[in-house]
Order: sequence, then structure tokens, then C-alpha cells
Amino acid sequence: MTGGFLLVAVTCFTLAAAGSTFLQPLFFILGIGVGIPMTAVSMYAGRRFADRSAAPLTILNFSWSVGAFLAPLLAARVLMNHTYRTAYQSLGACAAIAAVACWFALQDPPAKATPTGNPARSIQLRWVALFAFLTFLEVGIENTTATWLATYSLRSSREGAASAAASSALYWCGFLASRGLSSLLLLRAAPMQVLRVAVVAALAAAGVLVGFSGTLSRDAAMIVLGAALAPIFPLLLARFFAGAYNSSDSRWLLATCGFGGSVLPWLTGLISARSHSLRLGLATVPAALLFMLCMLPFLAFTRRDFRSTAARGGDPAT
Repeated sequence: MTGGFLLVAVTCFTLAAAGSTFLQPLFFILGIGVGIPMTAVSMYAGRRFADRSAAPLTILNFSWSVGAFLAPLLAARVLMNHTYRTAYQSLGACAAIAAVACWFALQDPPAKATPTGNPARSIQLRWVALFAFLTFLEVGIENTTATWLATYSLRSSREGAASAAASSALYWCGFLASRGLSSLLLLRAAPMQVLRVAVVAALAAAGVLVGFSGTLSRDAAMIVLGAALAPIFPLLLARFFAGAYNSSDSRWLLATCGFGGSVLPWLTGLISARSHSLRLGLATVPAALLFMLCMLPFLAFTRRDFRSTAARGGDPAT
């Protein structure tokens, strides 16, 4: 985390000094710098809280969502009275403060002992692959809805662009509110129960959204879809950390989910262009959610299988 924030700070100060020179490589480096602490903080929370990481990871995702929501508004306000150079200098100063805070205020928790034996390693690999595919679908669904819902609202609305924009904003209201409330709910509720309910509710809302064109049903479905999708990704991460021995294995999940965030929106656009129907393209959302729902029973089975094998020391003879 410290290294990532330092990279962001140095890149922001360089952008402020260089102006329009070397913008492309500097923005590429800035993206790397932003990605490093986001990955590291999830790994830190997973190792620090392990079986109890559902609520912390959900509140972390909530804070990221709030930041993504407020940042453009804050940037617009700053740029009304200042230059881009001042904005990047401010970002660099904030990143430097964050780096100092990470270095002095946080301490890495000890890692779990890695299990030995081919059976344990094989089951751990299956555990990683299962969650990599689930997070691939989940982030793909989130990015698809974020990318295409505004366009879908505009095309299906008969009341103009303002009504369509307000309708798509309902999705984000449900999303942000749910992430905040879910972190409190998970202090008392079982994470797997919340995960199952969230996937089922998201599937139902996505089905209503695609299947019915009425304004009332569309708006209600958008609120429910945003609220249901919000806790799924942090819950999947929490479930992974509860069964994984190496928190560093989460790098495969975080890399794969980013790939899913690119593939599913592209697939939706491709189907929409070929069929000349955005509604048919958005059918990728309920289809992916149905796939996730069918895979949820494997979470408990794989984790139980892995624990029992690791407890036997990975000896296939026992």
C-alpha cells in the first residue's frame, strides 16, 4: 500500500510539472499506482480479519464507491477556481499523506502456514479458480449495468433524457445505500445467507428489467438490482479469504475480475449490435447471475473438502 501511494504521489507531481508532456505514459503509471493499494488493502483486510472479513470488506467497498461518486463532483468544483496543475498537486499531497499513514500506522498480520501435499494444493487451486470465475462474472455484471443502463433507460423512456438520467440514478442510489447498510447487517447475519439472498434478488430484478418495459417496473428493478449487486463482490472476497491459506492468491481473483469487467460489457454491446436490440444484449446480466446462482452450492462443498484434506496433512492415503 505504501509503495502504491508513493507511486501515485510521484506521478501526480510529475504530471503537475510536465503539463501536457508525456501524458500517455504518465497516466498509464498512475493507473498502476492506483491499482496497487486497492489490491493490497483487500489482501490486508482478508489476512487481518480472515473469517470475519465480510463486514470490513463491505465497508471498504462502500468507501470506494462513495469516493468514485464524489470525486468527479469535487474535481469539477476545484477546477472551477484552479488549474489542473493545482488539482494534481493536491492529489499528490493526499497520496503522500496516505503513504506515510500506511507505513507508520499499519503492520502486516502473520500469514497462515501453507498446506503441503498434492491433494491440498489441488483443492486450493480449485478454490482459487472457482472464485476467480465468480468474481469475473460479478464485476462483469456490475460494469455492464453501469455502462449500459443509462442508454437502456434513454431508449426505453418516452419522457426524454432527463427522466432516463433520473431513472438510471436510482440504480446508484440503491447500490450505495446497500453497501453502507450491508456492512452493518453483516455484523449479525451469516455472510453466505446474505450472499444467496443478494444473488436471487439481483436475478429477479435483472429479469424484470429486461422483461418489462414499463417505467414503474423499470425504476423499481433498477433500485433492487443496485441494492442486490452491491454486497456480492465483497462477500465473495470474504468467503475466499475464509478458506484460502494464502491471501496473496487473491491477486488471481482481482486480475480476473478486472478482465470480466471488460468482457461482459463488450459482449452486451456485441449482442445488441448484432440483434439490433439492447434489451436482448442486456440479457447477459440475468444469464450471468443465473450461472452464479448455480455455482453457489460449490462454495460450501469446496471449502469443507479443502479443510478436511488440509487437516489430514494432505495425505491421499488417509
